[in-house]
Amino acid sequence: MLRIDKNEKKLVRLTKSALAEADHWERQLQAMICAAPEPFCEEIGESLCIIGQEVRPSDAVLDRIDILAVDDDGSAVVIELKRGTHKLQLLQAVSYAGMVSRWQADRFIETLAANYSQPNDDARAAIEDHILGSDISSINHGQRILLIAEDFDPALLIAAEWLHENFGVDIRCYRLQLSQEAGNDYLTCTCIYPPIEIATLPRDGPGPGPTLWESWDAALEAVENAAVRDFVKKELVKHQEDRLPYRQIIYRVGGKRRFFLNCRKKYAYVMQSGRFEGDEAYWRKRLSEPDHVQQVNNKRALRFHLISGADFAAFTSAMSQELTNVKFSEIDDLDQATDAE
Repeated sequence: MLRIDKNEKKLVRLTKSALAEADHWERQLQAMICAAPEPFCEEIGESLCIIGQEVRPSDAVLDRIDILAVDDDGSAVVIELKRGTHKLQLLQAVSYAGMVSRWQADRFIETLAANYSQPNDDARAAIEDHILGSDISSINHGQRILLIAEDFDPALLIAAEWLHENFGVDIRCYRLQLSQEAGNDYLTCTCIYPPIEIATLPRDGPGPGPTLWESWDAALEAVENAAVRDFVKKELVKHQEDRLPYRQIIYRVGGKRRFFLNCRKKYAYVMQSGRFEGDEAYWRKRLSEPDHVQQVNNKRALRFHLISGADFAAFTSAMSQELTNVKFSEIDDLDQATDAE
């Protein structure tokens, strides 16, 4: 890693160090990632909901996954960390992914609840809020592997390429590098397989499973909040754009899909794709639970909850009047992805 010295107008190379020499252990790195996953996820270009660390993938084995997560497509993500290099890292991860592939949604919910000492309902909401435009029923339709180590044996990389190219296994290998200067430690995480140009392409693969509902009436039976049910029924009467498999109502601004309202058990979860000036303050001022208004997707989107009748009235006013001509600052990536389906 190079530091730019503006005063001397030169580049200064920071001192490289092995993690062992700096007394950094795998468990410590693992705990730091789980304690504050956002910086790590931004570093590797992922959007992950951490389910837990030291997770047993099956009751039949004593082995444990270093970190288990779910990405915003609903795929399970097995993360294996190694200080130094280890030939068996890939074998471990593949076996764990195979075991996790048998998990039902309830096991992800229970694992997250147990790891973070929270009620199952809160764990379910956290996962559902993370899965963009989808529902808990779509979770674990695929499995991915992230291998993170200081270095990789060539045999491991060849095996990863073979599994990826011939069998479509989504494997990514990230090299850790520790640099030190003036008593500070700096960690970089670089994707070495597949090449970054390939790794950042949209992932192909199976979509969510078949819908659990034959009709909107059936879909709304599981919704406990009467305000949610009443609102959705009114919108359907108006022939508002919808997607039944996701229990989702869609709203366009300027011809583009900007708001995705998803039915949940106790509230409606709304994803705002793209940003407009002052949007976070706008929603916080109008909604009954302003703390649920959060920036997501590297600050390119917002999410919030609609719970009360007043919340739905404010949302209706925004969609029909206040935001009809608002200018969004970004291209609507979600809209493009959906239209390409």
